[in-house]
Amino acid sequence: MSEVFFSELDELYTRYGYEPRKNKSNRVYLFTKSIYNGADIIKTSTDEEAEALKLEYSKAGYAVKIRNYKDIEDAESTLFKDFFKADGVIQNLKRRYDNFVQKLMYNLPENANYTYIRSSYDYTEYNLNEDTNSPISYSAEDDNNSLVNNVVEKLNKHQGPLLIIIEAAAGYGKTCTAYEILDKFISVPGNKLPFFTELSRDRKASIFKHILAFEIEEQFSNRVDSNVVIHQIKKGRIPLIIDGFDELITKDFSFSSNQFEQVESMLSTIIDLLTDNAKVIITSRKTAIFNSEEFHNWMTDRNVDYTLAKITISEPKIENWLHKDRLDIINANNFPVEQLANPVLLTYLRYVRVEDLNQMIVENQSIVDRYFEFLLSREQDRQGLLIEPETQLRIFRKLVRFLTEWDVKAETKEFIKDLILDYNKTILEETKKKYTPDKRPRIDQLADILSNHAFLDRKEKGMIGIVNEFVLGTLVGENLILGKYAQYDNDFYQKLSQTFALLAVQAFQVQPRENKEKLWKVFNDHPFHYEPQFFFKVDIDFKNEITGKYRMATLNDFQLQGYQFTKERQFESTIFTACTFTDCTFSLTAFKDSSFVNCRFYNCALVTNGQAYSDSFFTTYGCNDDNGFVQEVFACEESQEETEANVEREILDLYFKKGSLKPRHRQLSYIKNELSALDSKTVSRTLHNLETEGYIQLNGDLSFLTRKGISYYNDNYSIV
Repeated sequence: MSEVFFSELDELYTRYGYEPRKNKSNRVYLFTKSIYNGADIIKTSTDEEAEALKLEYSKAGYAVKIRNYKDIEDAESTLFKDFFKADGVIQNLKRRYDNFVQKLMYNLPENANYTYIRSSYDYTEYNLNEDTNSPISYSAEDDNNSLVNNVVEKLNKHQGPLLIIIEAAAGYGKTCTAYEILDKFISVPGNKLPFFTELSRDRKASIFKHILAFEIEEQFSNRVDSNVVIHQIKKGRIPLIIDGFDELITKDFSFSSNQFEQVESMLSTIIDLLTDNAKVIITSRKTAIFNSEEFHNWMTDRNVDYTLAKITISEPKIENWLHKDRLDIINANNFPVEQLANPVLLTYLRYVRVEDLNQMIVENQSIVDRYFEFLLSREQDRQGLLIEPETQLRIFRKLVRFLTEWDVKAETKEFIKDLILDYNKTILEETKKKYTPDKRPRIDQLADILSNHAFLDRKEKGMIGIVNEFVLGTLVGENLILGKYAQYDNDFYQKLSQTFALLAVQAFQVQPRENKEKLWKVFNDHPFHYEPQFFFKVDIDFKNEITGKYRMATLNDFQLQGYQFTKERQFESTIFTACTFTDCTFSLTAFKDSSFVNCRFYNCALVTNGQAYSDSFFTTYGCNDDNGFVQEVFACEESQEETEANVEREILDLYFKKGSLKPRHRQLSYIKNELSALDSKTVSRTLHNLETEGYIQLNGDLSFLTRKGISYYNDNYSIV
C-alpha cells in the first residue's frame, strides 16, 4: 500500500480520536478516549505477523481488530458504521417520528389514523455555472414524482453538494414534509444516517453553529466528536435536515439587507458544509431572502460550486384531504368552501364521524367553533375538568394576550401555571365548588391541570406554548375583535407584532364573513405600524376588494382574480412584484409613479378613458400577458435606435460588479431604481426584449444574465 494511502488513513483515524502507532510491518491505531480501549491493526504483511501483533495488544488490555481495507473509502465506511451505531440512531429517529405523529393525532377524534397529505409543488434547480431551469410543476396525484420520493432520491443519488430549500405558506406542510422525508429515508436500508434539527423562535442565527454542535452531540449520544459528524455531513453520509429556518426571521413580508444580515451567520455555517457530497435540506415559510440578489451574489462571491434545488409547496386542495363521501356532503349543501380551507380544520373533518360532518354542514355551523368545542369538551372528560368550554376559552384568550404583549410564543410550564393562577382566581375558586368534597382540588392544582391542557404543547428547551398556529392565531384574532387588547392598553396597536397579527389574519380566513369584517375593521380603525403588504392582504382576504390607499408599497406574490384597479390615485410609488392578475381591469389614473415587476397578466384590460399614456402612471418590467396587455402599456412613440442601445448597455452593465467580469444576480426593482433617470418606457421595453431574446432570465423579482447573454455582452459592449 502506498504512502499516500497511509497518510490518508492516519488523518482518518486521528479524526475519530485514534493515535497512530507505526510498526515495521503493520499499521496500528489505538483508541483510549473512553472506558473502551481499542486497537485497529491494518494488515500489510503476513497473517502470522498480524496475529502476533494482535496477541501483544490483547494482553495489554485492548480490544483488537485486524482490518483489511481495499481503499480509503472502504476505511471511512467501516469506521462510520462502527462509531455511529446506525441501528440505535435509526431507532431513535423512528421514535422521534412516531412521537411527532402521536402529537399530531392527539387533538383529533378517536381512531384517527395518520396519513401524510401530499401536495402539488414546483421544483426549480440552480447551478453556479449553468442557466436556471424553468420551474417544473408536479401534481399531488403524480405517484412517480411525489415530493418526498423525489427529495429522498436526490439525497441518495445526486453527485456533489446539494442545498434543498422547501418553502410553503404557514400551515401547509413544511414540518410534516420534513418528518416524512426523514421517515422515508431511514426506511430504506443504506449506509447513511440523517441528522434532523428543528429551530425555535428564541434561537439566534449568531449562535447557530453552537446549536448545531450541541444537537449533534445529543442525537449521537456523545459517541463521536461533533467535528467527525460535520466531516461526514460534508462527505454526504449524514444528510442534514433543518426544519423552521423562518423562525430566525423577524419580519414576515418584505426583504431588506438588514434581514439578510440576521441570518447570514446561520447561512455561513450551512454553506461551510456544502463541500464534497454534502446534502442539506432547509424548510421555511416563503421568504424573499432566497430570491434576493443579496443571497445569490453572496453565494457567488463565496464561489461555492453547489446545486440549489428550490421546492415550493402549493396550497393543498380540499380534495387531497377529504374522501368523496365527505366532499359530496359539502357540495350537496353548497357550504362555503373558504370556511374549510385550513389544514387543521381539514384534518379534523377528515376524521370526524360522517354523521357529525353532515350535521355541521346541513346546519351551516361554524367549523371553527365546532372544532374548538370538540377540543374543550374532550378536555373536560380527559382531565375531569369542571370548567365549561367558553370559560376555558376565556382563560386561554387571556393567556395568549399576555404572551403576545410580551412578544413570545412560549414560556416555562411553571410560569404558564402561575399566570393562569394569578389572573383567573375567581374562575378557579368558583370551579372548586363544583367538585364533591372528596375530590375537590386546590386552585393551584386546577391551574396545574390547565397547564396540561390540549391547547398547550411542549416546545423547545422544555418550554410550552399554544399547540399550533391556527389555535394561536384564532385566539389573537378573538382578543382583537372583542377589544381585549384595547381594554388593558390604549396603545396596544403599537406593541402587537406583525408576526402575531399575521397569524390572526391567516386563522380568520376560515371564519364566517361577519367575523372577517370585524377583524378587518380592527386593523383599519387603529394605526398599526405594519407593512403595506399586510394591509393589502387583509383587504384581499377579508373584503375581496382593494379599499386602502397604498404609498411607497411593495406588494409581492399575490394571486388576484377579477379585481378592479380603477380608483383614482389608489397606488402611488408602489411596486407589484411576481404577482399574477387574471380578469382584472386597470385604469391609468389609479396609479402614480408605480410599476409592475415580473408580473403575469391573463385576460386583463387597460382603461385609458381617452387619456394619453404616460410612465408617470405606471410601467412594467419583465412582465408577460396572453392578450397584448403589456404591449398596450408599451405603446408610445418609438425611441431612437441609439437611445435603445444606450439603455441596453446601461442595463447590462448593472449585472457586473465594478472591476469584475463575473456576472451578478440583480433584482428588477433595484434596476428600476438605479435607472430612474432614464425614460421608464424605454427601460421597460428593453428589459422585455432582453428576456425575449434569452439574454436575461427572470425568477420572481430576481434576474440574471444567461450564458447567451454573457456572450452577447462580451461581443457588443465589453471593453477589451
